Amino acid sequence: MRKLIVLCVLALIALSAAAEKPIAVAKVSVDQLRQALAAGRDKPDAEVAQQLANMELTERLSTAELARMKAELPGNKAQEALVALADLSVFLDPPAAEVPADAMPDVAAAHQMLAQIVNYVNTIVHQLPNFIAMRDTTGFEDRPAEDIQQANAVVSLSYLPLHVAGRSGAMVTYRDRQEVVDDAKSKARAHGPQAQGLQTGGVFGPILTAVVGDALKGKITWHGWERGANGNEAVFHYAVAKEKSSYVVRFCCLDPGLSDVYDSVFHEVAAYHGDIAFDPASGAIFRMTVEAEMPPNEVVSAAGMVVEYGPVEIGGKTYTCPVKSVSILKAHTALPPKGMRMASSYEGPAKTFLNDVAFGQYRRFGTETRILTGGGLAPDQPNGPASADSPYAAPGRAPTH
Repeated sequence: MRKLIVLCVLALIALSAAAEKPIAVAKVSVDQLRQALAAGRDKPDAEVAQQLANMELTERLSTAELARMKAELPGNKAQEALVALADLSVFLDPPAAEVPADAMPDVAAAHQMLAQIVNYVNTIVHQLPNFIAMRDTTGFEDRPAEDIQQANAVVSLSYLPLHVAGRSGAMVTYRDRQEVVDDAKSKARAHGPQAQGLQTGGVFGPILTAVVGDALKGKITWHGWERGANGNEAVFHYAVAKEKSSYVVRFCCLDPGLSDVYDSVFHEVAAYHGDIAFDPASGAIFRMTVEAEMPPNEVVSAAGMVVEYGPVEIGGKTYTCPVKSVSILKAHTALPPKGMRMASSYEGPAKTFLNDVAFGQYRRFGTETRILTGGGLAPDQPNGPASADSPYAAPGRAPTH
């Protein structure tokens, strides 16, 4: 009996050691990812999903290539794992094959490009009509391995990679310089658990006006060329110091013991940097990234956002509007030791929150009233309400997490 007990204890120690062993993550290029998926085409959905969860991209996977790869995967689990893998790569440079060999512009040409961006933000974007769009969000979270002290025992949680934590659909209205989310319709459209962890906003205009405005007060440098859906795109890199920043990082909710520090909601104006990919001829922005530069030992260790823009039709006219966004935030959610309840003393592994957001079903917002003489409709007027235009002007505030 004693021998059996000893064997059981040794078995438990072995299992514990196996559970604590770090998961080997394979760093792969986009081409290597493509080859791996082709080799596993006949594998079960769950097996492909696990393989993808153990990968990390060293290059950015484009939205177009992501769509092609998803279409060839065996099921939902593998597709969700691929989306998470791709979204984690959004701040990386694209593969070398997607970088044109065009020459770097001279100083005069670069200044002209920058002037085109400023003109685009100050004029074309402000001409957008009032509109309504649908915002579909898939929220991902991971679960760090950690030991949690409870009343009578220590509970050990094993690591779980990024997985879908919830989905939600919302109607977003942009009217009179305000972006409003219809929460009632969001709940009505939700399927499965709603995404609760990470919430983002301000992608229709504020991110453009605020980031470009901040970048002009910071540092802007040439980054290179990229091959996009609309041809070759120019890319500027920018950096904004904290004292010139309008980017606010928020995280809710903190341990009540920190209420004297942050009133349960972490919020901090952060220095940040990113890239602006645009049409060098018109200044139209196709992609914008924002990465916060968080101080060390902070509750939130990383935060960032990417917005991609494309042509959409609103009221019979074509505009360049958001079609996709990705938001990522890492926060230390474990409680600090007793007596150390300060924001800078948070310890434990960082938990990752990721939102993959798609925008669509754009349409103009509003109604138009006509006073008619006579007994009926004018022969050239449609029967029914029509949307009315209203000039768009974005507030000068950056989006928040």
